Amino acid sequence: MQVKKSGKIIFGADFTAEEKKAIDIEIKKQLAEFDKKHEIEIDALILWTLHQEFGFGEKRLKQFYYIFGKAIDELIKRYEFDDSDRIWICTEKLKDYGIDLEEWAKER
Repeated sequence: MQVKKSGKIIFGADFTAEEKKAIDIEIKKQLAEFDKKHEIEIDALILWTLHQEFGFGEKRLKQFYYIFGKAIDELIKRYEFDDSDRIWICTEKLKDYGIDLEEWAKER
């Protein structure tokens, strides 16, 4: 790391490629930890919406919960990879089906 300073004041730093990679990996791990900490609240929001808007009962909610939980675990594992440009398979599968979540997000 090369520290940038003016006189006695430090105002930045230049990192090597290896340092940048290590920082990126650490950020992704911390994001995964954040997601894990808030998993119950996110699950509750999704399940409540499915119940309120679509009439899912306990049996269907539980079935969805287990299937969705496995998918979330795979998504969290994605953050642990060092290839940040990888597109998760579900996003691509939805695009194949004609659903572009990025477009939906813009419309929302």
